[in-house]
Amino acid sequence: MTDTTPAVAMQGVNAWFGATHVLRAIDLTVAPAETLVICGPSGSGKSTLIRAVNGLVAHQSGTIRVAGLALDGSAKATDAVRARVGMVFQAFNLFPHLTVLENCTLAPLHVRRLGLKAARELALGHLDRVGLADKADSAPAELSGGQQQRVAIARALCLEPQVMLFDEPTSALDPEMVGEVLDVLTDLAAGGTTLLCVTHEMGFARAVADRVVFMDEGQIVEIAPPEDFFDRPRHPRTQGFLSRILG
Repeated sequence: MTDTTPAVAMQGVNAWFGATHVLRAIDLTVAPAETLVICGPSGSGKSTLIRAVNGLVAHQSGTIRVAGLALDGSAKATDAVRARVGMVFQAFNLFPHLTVLENCTLAPLHVRRLGLKAARELALGHLDRVGLADKADSAPAELSGGQQQRVAIARALCLEPQVMLFDEPTSALDPEMVGEVLDVLTDLAAGGTTLLCVTHEMGFARAVADRVVFMDEGQIVEIAPPEDFFDRPRHPRTQGFLSRILG
């Protein structure tokens, strides 16, 4: 029997930073193996939304479930959810004093409690998946920005997560390095990994997303398949955003 449990389910989620209402009544359900691209102007709540999915941002009302597990604010629930979620940030956040392989074996060793041999095999497999098995013994500083971001993706995959979150994974890269990271995301999506990706790469969104979410002022303003989102946007704010970034 097929498991129909949503990969992510958010109902009536509100969050505040002090007096600032950063997420407003968010309702969002993401199916297993779905690729969701989240876009919108700066300060619209995009990064806050995906950080709420693994408890990096606390929500004050509503419910968030990841693979059926509720984020209830407790350390136990947060740890359980984070063990099922991989996250890649704008900055690569690799440990500079560790090799690429050592960066990637940390989660298998300390979170999944694998033995060293199994952790190394797993890490090398995911490094190969992102095309960097030959850089296993290199220091992060010896890699290009695009390579470091691909290592960060491999490191997140070493958790064997049910959901992968990406927060502007190409924004810190030189333009010529963007494509190599987007290629990895495209391969992950094609392989059935559940992806929630905040990005301004609209070509990637059109080609790879199952649905595109547009946010503004902490709200989901519009959500639609890419062909409807780009060719037939309904909301005036979506129309204005697309006209500015696409010309």
